[in-house]
Amino acid sequence: MPRLERIPTAAGRMGVSPSQVYREIKAGRIGPLVKLGERASALPAEAVDAWIAERIAEASQPKGGAE
Repeated sequence: MPRLERIPTAAGRMGVSPSQVYREIKAGRIGPLVKLGERASALPAEAVDAWIAERIAEASQPKGGAE
């Protein structure tokens, strides 16, 4: 069964602020945002896991440039 994480919880796992989570959603780098009510939103835990995995993959890529 898919799990949902409220924005502050997802932000804590991602190591960013809740505002940054919303910027990532707006930029299309994470999502979809699931409305739980009038003032409550969440992200699928799988989307948060994928975002974290992408950041790890980016960090482990060798940087181009001077050798």
